[in-house]
Amino acid sequence: MIIIGTAGHIDHGKSAIVKRLTGTDPDRLPEEKERGMTIDLGFAFYRTPFGQQMALIDVPGHERFVKNMIAGAGGIDSVMLVVAADDGWMPQSEEHFQITRLLGVRHGIIVINKIDLVESDWLELLEQEVKQKVADSFLQDAPVFRVSAETGEGLDSLTEYLNQLPDHLASRKNIGKARLAIDRSFIRPGMGGVVTGTLRGGTLQVGQKVGVWPGMVTGKVRTLQSRGEDVQTAVPGQRTAASLTGVDREQLIRGGVVTDRADLKFFAEHPVLALAVEMLHNARVALSDRRRVLLIVGTTEVQGEVRLYDRKSLDPAQSGLVFFVPDHPVYALVGDHFILRLPTPMVTLGGGAILDHLAAPPRRKQLDRLSYLRDRLPLSLESLVLTELQKQVLVSREALLAESDYAAAEISEIVDRLIESGQIGRIGHRVYSSDVIREETENIVTALRCEFEDKSHLKGLSLVEIGRKRSHLRPILPGLLELLVREGSVELKGDLYDLPGRGMSLKGVIRQAYDEIMSALRVQRFDPPALSYLASRGKLHQQAIKYIIESGEGYKCGSDFLFLSDAWSEIVGFVKEHLKKQERMAVADLRDRFGLTRKFGIPILEELDRLGVTQRDGDFRVKGKNFEK
Repeated sequence: MIIIGTAGHIDHGKSAIVKRLTGTDPDRLPEEKERGMTIDLGFAFYRTPFGQQMALIDVPGHERFVKNMIAGAGGIDSVMLVVAADDGWMPQSEEHFQITRLLGVRHGIIVINKIDLVESDWLELLEQEVKQKVADSFLQDAPVFRVSAETGEGLDSLTEYLNQLPDHLASRKNIGKARLAIDRSFIRPGMGGVVTGTLRGGTLQVGQKVGVWPGMVTGKVRTLQSRGEDVQTAVPGQRTAASLTGVDREQLIRGGVVTDRADLKFFAEHPVLALAVEMLHNARVALSDRRRVLLIVGTTEVQGEVRLYDRKSLDPAQSGLVFFVPDHPVYALVGDHFILRLPTPMVTLGGGAILDHLAAPPRRKQLDRLSYLRDRLPLSLESLVLTELQKQVLVSREALLAESDYAAAEISEIVDRLIESGQIGRIGHRVYSSDVIREETENIVTALRCEFEDKSHLKGLSLVEIGRKRSHLRPILPGLLELLVREGSVELKGDLYDLPGRGMSLKGVIRQAYDEIMSALRVQRFDPPALSYLASRGKLHQQAIKYIIESGEGYKCGSDFLFLSDAWSEIVGFVKEHLKKQERMAVADLRDRFGLTRKFGIPILEELDRLGVTQRDGDFRVKGKNFEK
């Protein structure tokens, strides 16, 4: 279903035209009828002679209700910009036109109403003026219809055009991310809470589990209606009414969202929005750092504070990057369009598109890592994919741009094309930017090289230790190291990462500590000093102990002792030889051979039990499962 929204100054006849076209009066509220002006959104439906349906959203023209106009314009496929012939282009004509442009509307028509009140030569001048106002915009080549809602003159041409429109204008796409921005909420006896809105992004079905924002609760769709008729499935672009079960009525509020996504915590955890903002040429004030503004996206309105990216202010007619820190988190996707207004006085400043979600406002020193935001403009899907990989480096295909206003199939198609061109690579189910991954992996290798130059005694670095050096990469570090190992730039030795061909060595004060420990181990080959004593002598001795163990020069027996490797081999050799000749061994046998007390004998046999060389049988040891290894 195609959604057409009206726009224009108050009392220019938007509602009258809708009524003429559909037979439905969109002014539904008593107050609207009494005052003769639209306050809230009105809806009517139009059916072509070919059976195709369109919905017409009538928006208020008065400046006090522009926020309601924005709520209606956010979900339309085409705009009908209405200008009264007797008034001409007025302040809300300009504001509504700019709002629809900033909201990303790409199709529209111009209707000059009340032609019965002016002369024909005046109409010519007015049409030229209107065309000048919309020059270089999506309405530049829009058709112009001259009508009188009062007499019906010219409406046949407008009707004929609308009848052909479904053949030339695509309705909203199904991207598998259903969102119903709530513009009305009420209680219906027997049904409970009911919400209405224009469905976009996906389908809703009766019985389907849904998430409700901002309450972050889940419920089920009890009933669905469109045009007053029950339906089992609502499709994108359809005016939809939904009653829900399992959701408190207080959770169903105007400005909220019903979505097919049950888990909404991402948006609560990433409340700060990175915005591409275009200021109106006639904005009353500049957008200064920390100014409070009102952001409107869909039917949601939220106040908050702006933080400028790289300047002190954003002046009228300028464009730039802005961070918006809302008073309350917003449910919106990357690619959604928004409007910025002043809370008081209520005037429009500009608008644009959402570029990203952030967990917190960035500090100045963090701005370099946000340079990818500049590359998101223009907001194409390819630029989004490449910059997302610039930001996250390594991402699973399923999670790539999951919080964007694009379908998974669209994203996958772009990814495949970029893989084919060599701009993107993959590790299993994860993908990466070839340029970005090269820089990050080179930085990891450089960090390892620097660490080993300073600490050449290390056998390698663990994943945790490397994570301390590259903390911003911790979530994806295993994947990056996997890639480095696969291409041979890094070696994996057990659970430690090392550089190929690097040998361990000692130097400086660590060498001195090493010499002291090795001297003690040589003097006391079978009754060495306690490991705790050696380690207590300081960090240098601890590093030397680690080197002795990792280099294979020493063997750590349990948590108690460190033996020279040849001494430990001699002990193991004796135990095996003894058990080959006799069926069992006692602690006394170690004492008789090496002069060991129980202080050493018991830990040695317990270590051999752990290795499986022996196993305990009462007070004796017999052959273990790994005896022959």
